[in-house]
Amino acid sequence: MGDAGSSSAGAKRSAANGSRLDEAEVLDRLRLVGEAFRPAAPIDRRSLFSGRSEQISELFSIAAQPGQHAVIFGERGVGKTSLAAVTAEMLKSANMLVARATCDVSDDFGSVWRKALDELRLHTTTQKVGFTGGTEETSHSLARLLGDDVKDPAGRVLFADTIKTLSDRVVRATITLIGVADSVSELVREHRSVERALAQIHMPRMTRQELSEIATRGIEAAQMGIRPDAVRRIATLSQGLPHYTQLLTQLAAQSALAARRRVVTGRDVDVAVGRALERAQQSVVEAYQEATADTRKSIYPQVLLACALAPEDDFGLFAASDVCGPLGRILGKPYKTAAFARHLDEFSQESRGEVLQKHGTGRTTRYRFLNPLLQPYVAMRGVSEGVVRVQDLG
Repeated sequence: MGDAGSSSAGAKRSAANGSRLDEAEVLDRLRLVGEAFRPAAPIDRRSLFSGRSEQISELFSIAAQPGQHAVIFGERGVGKTSLAAVTAEMLKSANMLVARATCDVSDDFGSVWRKALDELRLHTTTQKVGFTGGTEETSHSLARLLGDDVKDPAGRVLFADTIKTLSDRVVRATITLIGVADSVSELVREHRSVERALAQIHMPRMTRQELSEIATRGIEAAQMGIRPDAVRRIATLSQGLPHYTQLLTQLAAQSALAARRRVVTGRDVDVAVGRALERAQQSVVEAYQEATADTRKSIYPQVLLACALAPEDDFGLFAASDVCGPLGRILGKPYKTAAFARHLDEFSQESRGEVLQKHGTGRTTRYRFLNPLLQPYVAMRGVSEGVVRVQDLG
């Protein structure tokens, strides 16, 4: 209550003194910005979550149907874990029992189940011995009560078997798996009969409207404002990935507050782009350097930038022909695919860091960034260096 009161008082002082904030107001809003934007971690609160209403509705519908299970799939960085966390919070609010397990490379079928069941508690009441009577309540972890001696030779097969068994017996429990796009086909291939019981929820990249909502909702939570052109720039630069929307809006808000302003402008977004490039994950920076390194004059950087700007489908895939337009605009003359086909091929090999993933052969060949976070980095680098403009990003 004290925080809300002080924030309200701060807002009144700002109104009285114009748009310039005093030191206390700046510090208060820096704290709020830190709470509203978390680019390094999944969102786990509905109040900070934006978009994905279609996927949330689908998960609620699946949870209400006995025998139905789900798999959430899509590119890395599109917000699959955040969707699962927020949906779990909403299901708990609807008085449903929910357990989550985060998997790592050391997990097997048994350890994943122990993690999940350890979140569920079984409460029992027993009568005390003696004339005093009374009862005693105890709480046990289901993981410890059930135990698990399962050795996991093939986790995908065991999960598929479990889903099929629960579905066949119409058990009132729902398993939701989360994975990258290719893992869904692998899971189904191991056990074709599980397809009927497994609803596949695709998480495409977010629309610019959804990304804009992330920026504006977070800024409002921080008791600040943001210009429409700044929102558009952030949504465009993010290229469908909420991580970059969170990061750019956070850095832009910090830039505005450094100048004691309450409203984020396009200039603040320019500052944010520079800082985002400086703070990029080392793996992303190294991937870019390895892909574009050359002792001779070459067009590797320009071709990679054109790939980052190429139109793509819902799975992040693009064809070589999609690169022609962006590359022509970057280099100022038309290009045919034969002029850079070798570059695309090398980008999908270890010699260039394997930054692109190749799908199909011949005329059906498609490419996508192996690490989706590299794509906006390349685009922002192009904007920062003046090679392209934000509006060139589509």
